[in-house]
Amino acid sequence: MTASTATAQPIHFWHGLRASASIMIGYAPMAFSFGVVAVQAGLSPWQALLVSVIVFAGAAQFILVSLIAAGAGFGTVLSAVLLLNVRHLFYGPALVAQLKTAPRRWTPWLAWGLTDEVFATAMSASSQGRLAPAWCTGLGIGAYSAWVGGTAAGAWLGAGIGDSGGWLASALEFVLPALFIALLAQAFQRSLWPVVAVSMVSALLALIWLPVHLAMVIGMLSGALIRPWLGRLGASS
Repeated sequence: MTASTATAQPIHFWHGLRASASIMIGYAPMAFSFGVVAVQAGLSPWQALLVSVIVFAGAAQFILVSLIAAGAGFGTVLSAVLLLNVRHLFYGPALVAQLKTAPRRWTPWLAWGLTDEVFATAMSASSQGRLAPAWCTGLGIGAYSAWVGGTAAGAWLGAGIGDSGGWLASALEFVLPALFIALLAQAFQRSLWPVVAVSMVSALLALIWLPVHLAMVIGMLSGALIRPWLGRLGASS
């Protein structure tokens, strides 16, 4: 293996942690926003922090807090969070297929740290070669640390801001979607345009009859089903 190849395919935990810097920059303000929202919804700072420590699910945490504030039951809250995050059932196998070796002792950490942005970053890095489980773990832990730390800051500062801080949470809501779009653009390939188009159209059509989280699943399934067909079509042409 040449020096350039080794550089292009980092394998160490610390390399993954360093690669998570762009995700951490986006996560910190978004998590801060969640901390503010959670406290304003009636949770204590410690409860808000505990949600991020245990759930670590981005948008699902905002929905969770909103449902709790609205007085929803445990079953409703749990089912909503699970349905919103069912897409991770697709992320896991896709990431494992890009690993150099079986994750083994890294498996729990890989699963726990797998978010939309971590997945997008890992898939982008996989274009340079197979990924090391230790590198992926560092990537996920960096993202997790930023999310938990941002929540802590927002929760304790949000407790002192009061209702006047609602504008701050609203102003920060764009950060996470913008981060994901930027990461996706880095990994984008022209050959994926048909997949993106089919996924987008399917999701938009599904929105006519279904809630957002189910429409997202429909879009993902449509894209996943069309991709192998496009591959066979390209090979035969």
